Amino acid sequence: MIKKLILNNFLSHTKTTLDFHPGITVFVGHNGSGKSSIIDSITFALFDEHTRKSNKNLLSRGFEGFINNESGSYVIMDFSVGSNHYRVQRQIDSQGRLVSAKLDQMIKEEKRSKTIVGNERGYRQVISGERKQLGESVIKEVEKVLDMSYTKLQIAGIIQQGEMSKIIDSQPREFKELLNNMIGLDRLDNSHLHMHGIIEEFRKSLRNKTGGYDDNHLDGLNLKIKDNKSKILKSRQLLDDVMVKVSNVAKELSKLDNEIEVLEPKIIKLSELKSLENLLANYFKERSRSLKVEIDKLGRMINEVENALDVLENKDEVLITIQMVSSEKDDVNKKLTDISGEIGKLEGLTECASKLQIKDGKCPVCNSNILFLNQMFDVGHIATELKQKIHLKSKMSSELSNLNREELDLKKKERAIVAAERTIQNYDYNPSVQINSLKDKLYKLEKDFQTVHDLVPESLDKVELSAYKVDEYSSDLIDKIANLRDDVVDVDSNLFQQKKITKNKVSNDLIELHKDRAVLEKTIIDLEKETSLTDSLISKIESVSRFIDDLEKIRSRVFNRDGIVSSSLRTFAMNLISLKASEYIQIFNVGLSRISLIEKPREIKIVCYGKRGKVDTVSLSGGEKVAVSLAIRLGISFLMGSSKTDFIILDEPTANLDEERRKTFVKIISDVFNKGTSPLNQLIIITHDEEIFENSEIEQVYKFEMTERGSSVKGI
Repeated sequence: MIKKLILNNFLSHTKTTLDFHPGITVFVGHNGSGKSSIIDSITFALFDEHTRKSNKNLLSRGFEGFINNESGSYVIMDFSVGSNHYRVQRQIDSQGRLVSAKLDQMIKEEKRSKTIVGNERGYRQVISGERKQLGESVIKEVEKVLDMSYTKLQIAGIIQQGEMSKIIDSQPREFKELLNNMIGLDRLDNSHLHMHGIIEEFRKSLRNKTGGYDDNHLDGLNLKIKDNKSKILKSRQLLDDVMVKVSNVAKELSKLDNEIEVLEPKIIKLSELKSLENLLANYFKERSRSLKVEIDKLGRMINEVENALDVLENKDEVLITIQMVSSEKDDVNKKLTDISGEIGKLEGLTECASKLQIKDGKCPVCNSNILFLNQMFDVGHIATELKQKIHLKSKMSSELSNLNREELDLKKKERAIVAAERTIQNYDYNPSVQINSLKDKLYKLEKDFQTVHDLVPESLDKVELSAYKVDEYSSDLIDKIANLRDDVVDVDSNLFQQKKITKNKVSNDLIELHKDRAVLEKTIIDLEKETSLTDSLISKIESVSRFIDDLEKIRSRVFNRDGIVSSSLRTFAMNLISLKASEYIQIFNVGLSRISLIEKPREIKIVCYGKRGKVDTVSLSGGEKVAVSLAIRLGISFLMGSSKTDFIILDEPTANLDEERRKTFVKIISDVFNKGTSPLNQLIIITHDEEIFENSEIEQVYKFEMTERGSSVKGI
């Protein structure tokens, strides 16, 4: 039961103190006068909860000069539970931050010490602060004391505007949902969802331990085993087929090896035969080439020696002629020298003679008379003689040129003689050997060459070789070839090569078959290993799956809204509400004796009983509807724990009622509390319908008014 409320700077209340007593307490006043703030102050003090979103919005605003917001805001609430009395205090600063929160319990007379805390009674501190991380919280302690959370108080102790008539006016399906929420089945839904999370976490843990598998994969894993077994069977069949092929191919390969082994020595001889035939053919080619070289060399020698001998036949004549020409050149050169000297003298005389010429019979020097000149100084004579000498010199020069040319020709012949002698020396020609003997040798070589050249073959394969025995070496080779031909007469090299090619192909086929066998064997081993591991995995999952199934059953039966537990809780709640509502409706004395809540698959119907028997809610009078609604609400409050909190707050319970129903409502609650038959000690009504309480027997009526100093509260 609420004893006292002190509000300081809280919403519109700058400083308000309210004392509460057993019975009915009514708050009247216009909208905005601060009535509903009382509900926020109660929930704020108890649970740090309210309808104003932020704590900062709880501070009084707009009353400058009358309040000091710097001190923040606080609420103090005294309440009792049974015989225990408590005081809860909560204070915030100007920013809405929590400054302090504490819960104190009144010390009983026999236990009270001499130390007194407070003005009237002594209190001991139960808890202080909201250190939730340390498990120390005023809210948690209040919940323990009241055995009720904020959410539960909203359902059981505070009936908001419109909730009173909502019960009886709502559709049966809506009423069932409302009842589910009232008795906490919505939280059971949360538990149902949370249980799903727990199961999924359990599955997650299972998946972490099993490589990503849980009970949902069992069908897939069993199918995998079945599929693996089918694959193993198919792989074994394929392996059997491969092994048969391996056996057949191995036999074929062995047969080819034997055939090749028989043919191989003969093939070696055949190869040796081909080598000898090639050697013989190459021998004839080489012999032909060497004879040709020897013929060319001997022919060249004979030709050069003959030419040299021809040159040397005139050797003595050439050498003598060279000496004679050389002597003649010397004579001609001497004569040319002499003639050149004479010509020089004559030219000198010509110059002197020209100076000694007589003009008019007188000497050009002494001017004496001269009858004649010496022939020596006769210019004409000198000129004639000079002309003769020059002509002779020209003739001699021409003769010298001829001798030089002749000498050059002779020098060439001399060089040819030297070259011929060198040729004779180089060829080491013996003059005693006639050149004809060399020509005979050349003839024989040419004859041998022609014989060998005609024998040079393109190929000696299957060629009769008796004609090829031209010398000892070729005869020896041909004899060997003949012997080998006898040994390999029935050998087919193409067949041998074909068998080798076939062997390689068969060998490759065998290798591929062994690869296929290895792949199939590994596949079988892997599948068997995987199957074994999957079997083990299934066993593990199945053992855990049974536990998960149990959890799912618990979730379905205990936490499912339509499960056994939920249905039992709902049945219990409906029976208790029906029982208590029936008791209250009898107290209200409106002609009804029993109220029953009946559950159907998706709805809960309200059925009333009176003197006329069963009465449908649609046919109830206005007063009866108010009485039934209040009786059910009180029954719900009793169910939700109102017997412990011992109070209920009705916010605007008459808002949607007509005049007759409002009066009926006031009369019912007045009669109940005056007669002492109320199930509660305290009923707090918040309403703006002041007039309906004017002639009532309710004594505790507070009027709320808004002033410039904030909300003003006075008893009337």
